[in-house]
Amino acid sequence: MKEKEKKGGRPVNLTGMGDLLMSMKESWTRLYLHSASVANLTLRICTLLRLDEVEQETVIAGAFLHDVGKMFVRREIIEKPGPLTEEEWTELKEHTRRGASVVAARGGDNSLVEIIRYHHEWWNGKGYEGLRGQMIPWPARVIALADALDAMISPRPYRQPSKMYEALEEVYQGAGSQFDPKLVAALAEEPFWQTATYCDPARLERQIGEEKQWLVQLADSYVTLSYPLVYAQSQWLDRLLVILWQLKENAKGG
Repeated sequence: MKEKEKKGGRPVNLTGMGDLLMSMKESWTRLYLHSASVANLTLRICTLLRLDEVEQETVIAGAFLHDVGKMFVRREIIEKPGPLTEEEWTELKEHTRRGASVVAARGGDNSLVEIIRYHHEWWNGKGYEGLRGQMIPWPARVIALADALDAMISPRPYRQPSKMYEALEEVYQGAGSQFDPKLVAALAEEPFWQTATYCDPARLERQIGEEKQWLVQLADSYVTLSYPLVYAQSQWLDRLLVILWQLKENAKGG
């Protein structure tokens, strides 16, 4: 298999942080599933950028642990159906610092800590801590995009999920303001990241074929179907099958 086509990679080593992920799984399943989905999207970006396995491992570990600090924020704040008060918003924003501190205290390397602390920074400097442009560590820029995309297409207590093509449109609109414009431009080369893929049944069917191959490669790499990346990809494939069914039904109605 050519390196360009290798999707699964080697199993991610969480370097002594696996118990944090398991604690998240046991105490807050939705947060755990979100983290797995972000890791799956991040793996796709790492593959597209052709990162070597060492770099890839750190970035994906950061994706798994990016929201670990939310375990120390009051659940009612994160799941509040209405607007947050100023005090609540201040507490929520602390999750990046708390998560980074926890991982640093456990001996996490600097790259991993930076991903967790800076994954809510915006390219234009309007993020949590005001870093902008190249000041933001590039792995954190990757996680920021994957995190935002998964958040947009997932249901929240205060809103319905966006359709995939709508979420991608927001990503492209946010290039240069929220997201690294060069990263967004690189993603635009691949069908997975193109809005047309999720509006055209023929294109989506081709993409579903790719997604099935991705799932097989992940299952082969991680051996067990219960591994979070494998589970996240199987859930993503189910989502695409639903979108395809809806597109075909709409075509019949038209």
